[in-house]
Amino acid sequence: MLIVCTHFGENTAAYRRLSYFAKYLRSRGLRVSCIGFLGISSSGIVKPSRGCYGLPFFISTRHIWGLILNAIFSLFVIVVILISRPRMVILSIPDASLVVATYLGCLLIGSKLIIDIRDPQEEIIAHKYKQGLSSLIAKIFRQINYSIYRRADVVTGVTRTLVTMLANATSKFIHLVPNGADLKIFVPINKGEARETLGLSQDSFLIAYVGGLVAYEQYDVLPILTAIKRAKESSDINVRLTAAGPISNENDRRIIEKFKDVVSYMGVLDTKGVLTLLSACDVGVIPRVGDPIYDYALPVKFYEYIAMGLPVIAITNRKSELAKIVEDNKLGLVCKPGDQLCLENAIMTLATDKSLLGELKRNVFAFRKNIDRSIGAERLYGLINKLLQT
Repeated sequence: MLIVCTHFGENTAAYRRLSYFAKYLRSRGLRVSCIGFLGISSSGIVKPSRGCYGLPFFISTRHIWGLILNAIFSLFVIVVILISRPRMVILSIPDASLVVATYLGCLLIGSKLIIDIRDPQEEIIAHKYKQGLSSLIAKIFRQINYSIYRRADVVTGVTRTLVTMLANATSKFIHLVPNGADLKIFVPINKGEARETLGLSQDSFLIAYVGGLVAYEQYDVLPILTAIKRAKESSDINVRLTAAGPISNENDRRIIEKFKDVVSYMGVLDTKGVLTLLSACDVGVIPRVGDPIYDYALPVKFYEYIAMGLPVIAITNRKSELAKIVEDNKLGLVCKPGDQLCLENAIMTLATDKSLLGELKRNVFAFRKNIDRSIGAERLYGLINKLLQT
């Protein structure tokens, strides 16, 4: 088997999902290799992880012209498939500019193709570019990829909303292979020891955030920073955001510096560092933007917060899959994007109401078994096993 993705930077959500799948499939007797690209982004160069074959440059962007360049770079995938001759290829989306090259490679040697979609890049790009030449390119890109999806042996999606979206767009049955967290790795350690390791106050109410800072397409931590600052000014609670992740540009860096009285920025952490940070905190925050195009998503940070026993403050549309799961299972509090008063009240409530916080924590631990990454791995293996027998 060959797993294809743009890059496997070891601190990325893609790496955690796909490396888990690779390990699981190897445990079931399959030979698994992976290829990635040397990713170029505004925050620097991301090398493929150890154990993955590295291909030439790939631009980490959703700009329409970047997609065209990446589609050209992705032709190297055909060469790798022709040389390695796998019986089956798993293509992980994003980046969807790999679709044509991967399909052609599989077609040339007759190997099976599974397309594993975490983000519907075609829909996001078509939504973003609605005028002129960019709109035409986005529509052609979408049409070509969806025609290949219809021809693929299996297409999977990570959430029920995404599965429905893709099924409606492609008229193809889409399998649900959910994301999750590795519950053998994401196990909380002693909170006091974790805070001591990171140099954090033992008395503060700490809100965790792991991801890009400040404004990163789907995410924007500025509202949470503003809400924490106002909550501290209007009450005597000692609350801070404890954050880790890349800062994409100097303007965002200046914003973080402006809020240094309410944020402890830990840089980009490896998995061990993330475990320590989450163990030190009381709740986790997911600051989604209000664009409904992202309502399909359950971010990896959601699974990792839950695995570590953290209730969630979710900034998301009420109709989103994230809001429904958080509210239906009483895993935290939900505020609509732009509702700063709700956000401030949520922070103050969780920081002061120990009874409510304790109840939410119990709900989180009861729900934890449902976000085990092995659930998705088992479903994927079942699909692969059926394909191998045909």
